[in-house]
Amino acid sequence: MNLYDLVILQYNQIFDLYKIDEDIKEYLTFPKNEIMVNYPIRLDDGKVKMLKAYRVQHNNVLGPFKGGIRFSQDIYLDEVKSLAFWMTIKCSLQNIPFGGAKGGIKINPYEYSISELERISKGYSEVMYKYIGENRDIPAPDLGTNSQIMDWMTDAYQKKGRTHNNSVFTGKSIHCGGSKGREEATGFGVVECIKLWARKKNIDLCGKTYIVQGFGNVGSNTAILLSQLGMICIGVADHTRCIKSEEGFNVYKLQKHCKEHKNIEKYPYGETINKEDFFSIECSIIIPAAKELVIVGEEDGNKLNCELVVEAANGPIDTEAEKIILDKGIEIIPDILANSGGVVVSYYEWLQNKRCEYWTKKEVLEKLESRMEDTFNLVYEKSKIEKISMRNACYILSIQKIAEKIKRRKLF
Repeated sequence: MNLYDLVILQYNQIFDLYKIDEDIKEYLTFPKNEIMVNYPIRLDDGKVKMLKAYRVQHNNVLGPFKGGIRFSQDIYLDEVKSLAFWMTIKCSLQNIPFGGAKGGIKINPYEYSISELERISKGYSEVMYKYIGENRDIPAPDLGTNSQIMDWMTDAYQKKGRTHNNSVFTGKSIHCGGSKGREEATGFGVVECIKLWARKKNIDLCGKTYIVQGFGNVGSNTAILLSQLGMICIGVADHTRCIKSEEGFNVYKLQKHCKEHKNIEKYPYGETINKEDFFSIECSIIIPAAKELVIVGEEDGNKLNCELVVEAANGPIDTEAEKIILDKGIEIIPDILANSGGVVVSYYEWLQNKRCEYWTKKEVLEKLESRMEDTFNLVYEKSKIEKISMRNACYILSIQKIAEKIKRRKLF
């Protein structure tokens, strides 16, 4: 399935529930800018390689464009458009003064040396220079990128612009103007949603089981925080392997292994199972935390045997599977709410850079906790009162806010 088809299906289904001006519906369906460039880098062996890079700027009614940059050999334009659209919805939902954007480079980052990745990163910043800026478009890390990549991009931007401006990129290292708490922010937000859901349902999470698909930054930090609540991880999957353990995994050891080896392929614990059987593991919570479209169609939807699915990844469930999951009485905390902690703390980093001040980790996470609670309660209450899914509640709340500003400004 083309990911943008999923976006449009999710977007269109809310118009049966919520009346909106056709002009606004049309306006939000398409991104404002779709930027594609090919640029050269010199490899370590002296050869020149041309790379394809993307930046899609969906909407900036609420403020400057904001969104991550991913390094992935599977990236394509419609994927970037989808992620930019979701970022618009996330920022509006969390009441952040940003619009949505996304970018990326079509490479497998593990196939390049550190020096090559530096040249790739700085090259992207240079070719996208005229499209980004602290009040224009603020990129951040995403799949395949990290704080080091952001530091290199910041350096290239500052040299080209002859400036010391740190607020153009977020997700930087602490040494280069990053915010404390940014690395674990997305996982922290995921766990806050789980805690708030459990509180609403009067469920004690201690001793409850979960599985997580994807054990990168988001998946591993989510697992660490859930372990501190007494929850037990009985299944882990990534692109190399799927493993399960009835006794549960030591997620601290697993995180350390993944930092050293980049995957779980040679992790010495757990029973290897087929990829097709992973999501059928019986547990309390399923957490897709890798890529999009991993639970698709009737067959996948029927496999799930849990109480809750939390979308730590973007777009992991298609509309067909979602309908079956909801019909089975399994609740879904959607991506646009569950994984929005990352963009919230990116906003905090941007504020700190603009103000030339820095907050403690405690301050950052307390602010994030409070915001996640306010937004979750708003979404949950709307979904229960109007008897709609949490995803539809998120979309309606977000689009109402954007539509109201468009109307008041008389944008068109």
